[in-house]
Amino acid sequence: MKKIVSVLLSLLLIATAVAFAACGVNPIDKATKNADNYKIVASYDEQSHILSATQTVTATNRSENSLKDLKFHIYANAYRQGAATPVVPATYKSKAYPNGESYGDITFDYVKVNDKAVAYTIEGQDLDILSVPIDELFPDQKVTVEMTYEIQLANIAHRLGYTDNAVNLGNFYPVLAQIENGSFVCTPYYNVGDPYVTDAANFDVTLTLPENYLVASSGDLIEATQSNGNATYNYKANAIRDYAMVLSNKFKKLSQKVDEVQVNYYYYNDEAPETSLATAVGMLQYLNKTAGKYPYTTYTVAETDFCYGGMEYGTFAMITSGSQAYQEAVAHETAHQWFYGLVGNNQINNAWMDEGMADFMTYMYLDKTGAVPLENSIKAVTKTYVSYVDVLNHYYDNVDTSFRALDSYKNDNEYVVFTYVKGSLLFGTIYEIMGEAKFNKALQSYVNNYTCCIASPQAMIDSFASIGGQEIGKIFTDFIDGKEIVSQITR
Repeated sequence: MKKIVSVLLSLLLIATAVAFAACGVNPIDKATKNADNYKIVASYDEQSHILSATQTVTATNRSENSLKDLKFHIYANAYRQGAATPVVPATYKSKAYPNGESYGDITFDYVKVNDKAVAYTIEGQDLDILSVPIDELFPDQKVTVEMTYEIQLANIAHRLGYTDNAVNLGNFYPVLAQIENGSFVCTPYYNVGDPYVTDAANFDVTLTLPENYLVASSGDLIEATQSNGNATYNYKANAIRDYAMVLSNKFKKLSQKVDEVQVNYYYYNDEAPETSLATAVGMLQYLNKTAGKYPYTTYTVAETDFCYGGMEYGTFAMITSGSQAYQEAVAHETAHQWFYGLVGNNQINNAWMDEGMADFMTYMYLDKTGAVPLENSIKAVTKTYVSYVDVLNHYYDNVDTSFRALDSYKNDNEYVVFTYVKGSLLFGTIYEIMGEAKFNKALQSYVNNYTCCIASPQAMIDSFASIGGQEIGKIFTDFIDGKEIVSQITR
């Protein structure tokens, strides 16, 4: 009897091993195991508009060199008075500051390394880098940094700030700068585009605030308690690129479960909230089929005051209240959960990779639902692009139509045209040549191979060219270099 049981157990173990080998390693599980960990315990004071927090970061040296300090971006200082780069371009000031210009900043009480206080410094061309000295940290070694800080929020409709309707907490916490070639990349804040390049990390965030507020957040709600007029929420999220929240005492909430994912929509002014939720659900289902299954258990969308159309974060999106294009914005930000979220890219140097793709996938979704034919969307963006380039050529010589880094665009309009509009035209051209089946196959290959990574333009090119042929690779490089023939694009 024992021998029979032993044989059966052996067969079961072999079958289990074969099953796991067939399934492969879940990239989210792998990324979770290898990621840095952020634990944040915070409270929000609605009278002073101050967020107070204690943050613990456990980081690993993944470079090939030893490190003697850690560099954190402190984007909250982009909102301070006297910042060299205004947090918004002049064209957006009136929308961003409905009550007049306002300022905010971040101040630190202490910073500890492995439980020992250290003399940190604030650096960067705009005081936007926290430098923390550490004992020499060799490759693959870990270090724990604890810090306490207060963020004074500005009265601004932006990623980080408060308005009469909501409190936006995007890019609020000190975040480790990326390491390239053995050193930290301490890029400054730009007020054009999304000036962030972050690795996937694990988050454990606890927030206490007045109990009449609802919280829309990245990640999964683990626990909620109430005491003495306050509410405390704990959220956890593994292997996401950025963590964010929106708080409001005006929020209402709709939810729907689809494909094992809880989709939440928080709103206060949306006249068709059921439609907005349905768009988030529909886009999630569409991308599950075309780009690869959404690997998280929650996706949350929050309506809020924001001077742009919306903003993507890990398992979370902000959508601008009062927008004339709610559904397009919801679809676009949902597409970002794959292109930026799952597969990252350098949003400073190669913003076209996620913004162009998110726009094109929005056009695809609108076509599939019968809302707007794909042909009409492509004609509209083609007209916008050609008209813009024609105007530039009329006034300037040697107009640069290449994809560029954020600091190379003259203004926000130029950035939008060459990143979103031209970017979507690139993917529209690739789609037309490859056809839907091959395009989707390349899309899935790209997502599968680079989940929780920061993909280079060449990685994207190779993913599509390996299925569509070298012609596809040349189209990519022509668009990137500004050598696409504008006159041949149908007007």
